[in-house]
Amino acid sequence: MAAHDFARITTIPHAPFSKIEYQERVERARHLMKEHAFDALLVTSEHNFRYFVDDSSTTPIQTTRPRFLLIPSSGDAVAIVPTGVDEFFRETTWIRNFRTWPGPSPKDEGVSELATVLNELLPQNARIGTELGAESRLGMPAGDFLRVRNAIRPRIFADASDPIFTPLRMIKSPSEIDRIRTVCGIVSEAFDNLSKKLRLGMTEREVCRLFELECFVRGVDKTPKIASVSGRGGYTRPYGVPTDKVLSDGDLLFIDAGCLFNFYWSDFNRNFCFGAPDPHTKDAYQAVWDATEVGIAAIKPGVPICDVWAAMSDLLDGSTNRGRRSTIGRMGHSMGLWMPELPSVQPDDRTILKPGMIINVEPSTIYPSYFDNSPKLMLHEEIVLVTETGAQLLTSRASRTIQLVTNEST
Repeated sequence: MAAHDFARITTIPHAPFSKIEYQERVERARHLMKEHAFDALLVTSEHNFRYFVDDSSTTPIQTTRPRFLLIPSSGDAVAIVPTGVDEFFRETTWIRNFRTWPGPSPKDEGVSELATVLNELLPQNARIGTELGAESRLGMPAGDFLRVRNAIRPRIFADASDPIFTPLRMIKSPSEIDRIRTVCGIVSEAFDNLSKKLRLGMTEREVCRLFELECFVRGVDKTPKIASVSGRGGYTRPYGVPTDKVLSDGDLLFIDAGCLFNFYWSDFNRNFCFGAPDPHTKDAYQAVWDATEVGIAAIKPGVPICDVWAAMSDLLDGSTNRGRRSTIGRMGHSMGLWMPELPSVQPDDRTILKPGMIINVEPSTIYPSYFDNSPKLMLHEEIVLVTETGAQLLTSRASRTIQLVTNEST
């Protein structure tokens, strides 16, 4: 790499969360623990662990040696981690109390030590909250969890996802919002700069690799989810890995970008038309763009999120749309340390919008192909912050018309 290439690379500093912010997160958790009659909280999943502990490591702890955090109803939190990890945490986090085991030890990867700590520190009738509910995952093998459960009886585990983890993480702090705003801004710039560099005859992989480069040189940390599909007159699904398919006249390319900055996500897409769009694709894009506008306008504090779904659904099912709303199941979600997070923009989710929530507005429509009348999908996504008065856009709004790719010089 030439010296001038290094000069193009932007590295954005990671401003650390304050110790006070972590203390406030623990205190809010304890308030909810008291409200829902929990004696302790056992944190095991990667994203909940990062929420409470400033774990800046990039090791995928979900699939290697586990890490546990015990938050009792009072007193100090205790990290139960493999030997060596405690030294890293002493230097980089606010945690000061540790219990360790020598690992890796696949036959007993923290099971005995965790059970010992729970038996020593908690009363026999303790009710311990952990990740057992909707859209949650334990950060340990299921068999190991059952072994711990049996070893600590009559103490019991109960779901803390719905009553504690989800409501805690649903409202983002100003520092969390700054991270999400940063990554959304970077990816927006990358998307905005991409179309002028594309040409007919490129492959899906070439386009997506170029897009990732645009993201990296602007300061994203990782690009773990770059989904892409394409097709003549439209695409049929929102999921796909970019292939060596050559993009030619009439193809519509969908890129969905999940990128990270300091472990916080962006997740939104853009559509690119190679050559002039056909009438059906053009109309579908406009319908979904309009539905996005309606969805953003519907976001206000105090409004149930199902009303946002209804506003977009009404427009997409209206007479001005050649197609109909899709049956994907929802038209948006939240995000933060993970993507996606609850709540969901769907008709049966009555979560009340509150300032500090992040909402991905994601309407989609099914429309008939101009070429053979087969069903095609058009999807669009923007990210907004719920404020005291409405919604603040964190992504740069997609163009009102589809971005065109030609081989003409600019």
